[in-house]
Amino acid sequence: MANRKVKAAVQTAEEPAQEALVAKSFTVFQDVELSFTENLIPTHIPVKQYDNQARKVRCRLYQNSLEYKVSTDTIVSYSATRPDGAVFQYSSETRPDLVFVDDGAVILTVTSFMSEVYGRFPIDIYLLSDEGDVIGSFSLVLNVARAAVKNGKIATLTYKQALDAAAKGILEFLITDDGYLVMRSDDKLGLAQGSVSSTIDKVAKDIAEGLVTSSIDMDGHLVFTTWDALGLIFEMDDEGHLIVRYNEA
Repeated sequence: MANRKVKAAVQTAEEPAQEALVAKSFTVFQDVELSFTENLIPTHIPVKQYDNQARKVRCRLYQNSLEYKVSTDTIVSYSATRPDGAVFQYSSETRPDLVFVDDGAVILTVTSFMSEVYGRFPIDIYLLSDEGDVIGSFSLVLNVARAAVKNGKIATLTYKQALDAAAKGILEFLITDDGYLVMRSDDKLGLAQGSVSSTIDKVAKDIAEGLVTSSIDMDGHLVFTTWDALGLIFEMDDEGHLIVRYNEA
């Protein structure tokens, strides 16, 4: 069977305005035809490193040259070992959003975990009954092309994700000798020193300029203005010390 082509008081300030972007989700389907009874050249599925749920493989199965319609109540499980030794396994029982049966064909989804490590490796797909009996099985070869960078988090990072990472990575607040409130954060994004990212640069600039500002209101109270997305809560302890709690969003 030939393969088909890829058919204090605290106020909250708004985050800096972003340019309006219209994002349309899309799914790339690759249709393949596979046989239970013939020895064919393994089907290769081309994938780009760090692809995440944008590509699905529609598998139409044949038995003795006749199309085999998979029942919707069949359990489908697919698994493999990546080149780095990590194993993945997905089942229609537990992740029906990733693997399911549609019009008699098996639909498999390529996840970021599957495509995180570049290389070529086989994937085994099993059709199971409720009791776990193997009704049939077949294999595909996932061919993950190497990305231009090693850091997938940076490659696919959005401004919102970077801001969320900074907020979740807040370690402490301290007062400088000049009396400024400073945040120390470990964002876990893995951007090496000396590297450049326009997304990270913008987050750093916006945090520096808009993280916390303070003013005195008409009643003489000290008022802090901060981003709601960072989940900061300002309090005073019994001794009058300023306390900042975070990761409360």
